[in-house]
Amino acid sequence: MDKVEYRAVTFLFLESNLAKQVEERLTAVYKESSPSAATIKCWVKEFQRGRESLDDEPCPGRPSTSTTQANIDTVDQLVMGNRRITMHELEYATGLPYGSIHNVLHDNLHMSKVCARWVPRMLSDDMKLSRVNISGAKLTHYHANPEDFHFRNVTCDETWLHHYDPESKQESVESKRVTSPRTKKFKSTRSPKKVMATIF
Repeated sequence: MDKVEYRAVTFLFLESNLAKQVEERLTAVYKESSPSAATIKCWVKEFQRGRESLDDEPCPGRPSTSTTQANIDTVDQLVMGNRRITMHELEYATGLPYGSIHNVLHDNLHMSKVCARWVPRMLSDDMKLSRVNISGAKLTHYHANPEDFHFRNVTCDETWLHHYDPESKQESVESKRVTSPRTKKFKSTRSPKKVMATIF
């Protein structure tokens, strides 16, 4: 629930009850998600004074000049033109402060940075169609003779194996005392020689 709904329930529970009784009833209904005692007490006092509005009152102060529709559209165009643009590049291109750009991206445009998802192969349309056709043919063979299918079907896979792999940083972790010097590890690379392993 949002805070407006909590305030509405507080108003309904109020009647002739005290703030403590309202708090107990809210806690019984909403458990851990119930608002704090201070929040409930504050709104009970507001309603007892005759307040009827559930929304926040307008905050005083200078209105924001950064998150205008023009600035939002400018940031949107820059990001859609280059999905890898950085916050500092947006800051330089728009002249807006870093925090304002962050608010525009997250609060107004609802964007977030994500990494590309790794996939085993980048298949073309022809390769995808070929795999669909092969899978269909295999399925037809299976339905024709399901008992003998597993004995007549041979699969194969292959991969390159290096002659040796260097020890990783995580594998070289060891315990030491505070006063003991850290051990040194020289940087090494994978073996340039490798062999192909084919598995049937």
